[in-house]
Amino acid sequence: MLLFLAILAFTAWLFVVINRTGKYWKKYGIPFISSIPLLGNFWEVATFKKSVITVFDDLYNDVKTKDEPIVGIHCFHKPSLLIKDPEMIKKVLIKDFSNFSDRHVSSDPHSDALGSNNLFMMRNPEWKEMRSKLSPVFTSGKMRHFFNLMMDAAADLDKFLAREAEKSPTNSFVTEMKEFCALFTTDVIASCAYGIEAHSMTDPNSAFRRNGRKVFDFNLRRSTEVNSFFFLPELVPFFRFKLFSNETTNFLRSTMNHVMEEREKSGYTRNDLIDILIGLKNAKRDKEDRIKFEGDVLVAQAGVFFTAGFETSSATMSFALYELAKQPHLQKRLQKEIRDHAAKYDGKLTYDNINELEYLSLVIQETLRLYPPLPFLDRIFTPTQDKPTYSIEPYADFSMPQGMPVFIPIFSIQRDPKYFTDPNTFNPDRFAPENKDNLHPYTYLAFGTGPHNCIGERFGVIQAKIGLISILKRYTVEFTAQTPKTMKLEKKAIILQAEGGIHLNVKRE
Repeated sequence: MLLFLAILAFTAWLFVVINRTGKYWKKYGIPFISSIPLLGNFWEVATFKKSVITVFDDLYNDVKTKDEPIVGIHCFHKPSLLIKDPEMIKKVLIKDFSNFSDRHVSSDPHSDALGSNNLFMMRNPEWKEMRSKLSPVFTSGKMRHFFNLMMDAAADLDKFLAREAEKSPTNSFVTEMKEFCALFTTDVIASCAYGIEAHSMTDPNSAFRRNGRKVFDFNLRRSTEVNSFFFLPELVPFFRFKLFSNETTNFLRSTMNHVMEEREKSGYTRNDLIDILIGLKNAKRDKEDRIKFEGDVLVAQAGVFFTAGFETSSATMSFALYELAKQPHLQKRLQKEIRDHAAKYDGKLTYDNINELEYLSLVIQETLRLYPPLPFLDRIFTPTQDKPTYSIEPYADFSMPQGMPVFIPIFSIQRDPKYFTDPNTFNPDRFAPENKDNLHPYTYLAFGTGPHNCIGERFGVIQAKIGLISILKRYTVEFTAQTPKTMKLEKKAIILQAEGGIHLNVKRE
């Protein structure tokens, strides 16, 4: 009898959901894209038929709603809004931030302490407290110190390049650029965040590189886990999905705890993330403090800085090198700037003079336009005392209920011909000062914007700049038979990854 009642209740619930899905947006007169009950507009993500990037791009460019500023969709079973209009984007990310301060992405605090307690997944008010406590990691003084540590890793990169080139009579070698760049960025983040020499360029299977690689290896299980964090967080506790595997969790805990213990014993200060975390651990708590800085709360911050720190910059470097190899005249222009700069300063690159490399900055901006690390931004509506619901007038007569997801498809916006001429062509000059007036506000969002923008933006950009300078000052990258003429992105990855990798020939000049 109980089983019968359970089946009956489930059938009734399913009927209600199916009926509601088909009528929800039509009822409010909001332009919408038809969806499948329960799977919504993301069924092709769930079945791995298409990547998240492609699904969002299809939604953005849907023929029926292409010119609509806001579109109703379903994130699986949840009614959600796709925000396309730059002015509405400004409202969500900046003007009305207090109502959209939380991301939709989340983890389970009971089974995944490192996932739920890190800055990326935290929700207000804990997020705001954590953000303010970690902001000192990225002051100008700290960045100047990190720059010197990055240059130490760059010296190792120089040696690595020389060793690989000398193995061939042609002074060249073919390599997969994403993994190659990740060796450098892993060493940088291990040094800057942990105070550890990872030596990835002499041992590509070191503990740091091996665990970092595992986090972004999007096999079917890993892809299901990460997609659940972003789109179906209700499933996360049921399947006990975790941001880091048990092996990586143990590695982060043991490494972090050992480094902190040794640092406290010695009294040595290094002005890095570890020092900030030790300071938070030992600081007297104020009455209004909600976070207890100890144990996994500290490990979680080190973990997310480690993974985000090496992955985004290595992706940016590899995509930039791909596009420069595709257009050799642009590569030569950047090489000339780098080499002229080296001659001017006797080869001494400093925190003060690196920004003189103007074309390098344009190359990175254009790379991030074409290949933003995360292809979308996600938020949920959170009521406040003055706004228990959120009206989207003048776009439509509709008020968002609590918890409604909002998605901003930045990959598609940054490739929209309405905002960027010839959008699929790599053209760094579109960001040149003389073209500044052609750029539409709130259409370039590679690092987000507003209070929830990427806290490590400056760190990531400088790291990528140093890496590209180290490679291009003496080497040229070229297409090989394995290099795709048209970039194809990995279907199972939620972040931008090249399908099959980016194989280039690196040739010493």
